Amino acid sequence: MSANRLLARPWLPGVELFHADFSGQAFGRHSHDAFAIGAILHGVGGYQCRGARHAIPAGKLSLMNPEEPHTGHAESERLVYRMLYIEEARLPVLLGRKVLPRGFRELNPADDGAVAAGLARLAAEFERNDALALESELLAVLELVFVRHGGLRAAVPASRDGGVTARLRDYLETHYTEAIGLEQLAALVQRHPRHLIDAFRRAYGVPPHTYLLQRRVREAKRRLLQGEPLLDVALALGFYDQAHFSGTFKRFTGVTPGHFRRSAGMPA
Repeated sequence: MSANRLLARPWLPGVELFHADFSGQAFGRHSHDAFAIGAILHGVGGYQCRGARHAIPAGKLSLMNPEEPHTGHAESERLVYRMLYIEEARLPVLLGRKVLPRGFRELNPADDGAVAAGLARLAAEFERNDALALESELLAVLELVFVRHGGLRAAVPASRDGGVTARLRDYLETHYTEAIGLEQLAALVQRHPRHLIDAFRRAYGVPPHTYLLQRRVREAKRRLLQGEPLLDVALALGFYDQAHFSGTFKRFTGVTPGHFRRSAGMPA
């Protein structure tokens, strides 16, 4: 039995997210032309690499360097994990560093859950059509895992860069209904995406993609109170579908759009 899914986006080359859910499947000896960053969600994974057999229970990470030969199989009846594949050639652009990671020394280190949580958020964004949120979560995962496990030095916090962040905020306020990508914003203000996110967070307390969602929710309230249908509001404000709109609305307000409208004495 297999329910595997491999997720990719054409505008994000060199990046794939594999959601594995299988029983009895095995992968013969092979290698990847990318770093592999994974977290076991259920069961026990196993593989042979570097002359040894490894068993990885839930709660541990699975880290692999490019071109590192290994096998893969389930040690348990069912195995569920998420694995991010990122081509090495993409790291200079994505990380914006002069000194890049040396690679992973330990194949399956224990983790405090931060990397696994980041992969979960990244997987959720792959399901939506929100380039800004997806690229922001990707940078956060890469920074986290390579600083903790890949020998990358922690970045120096960005300054608030007031003129740049104010310009970016004004752009988001004006273009909040549009599909916006992180590289698009970085080109607009001539800053690296990582610097842009750090500086914006220091200036306004949240990263750009969160600010954008907050702006959309604020406009959604206004439109809902004017009686616009929920689906029309969702699509007009750039949400993937009504479920995405409802989940985001509840995240910021504590209630669903329908509940919000009913509380105002209007039909949901």
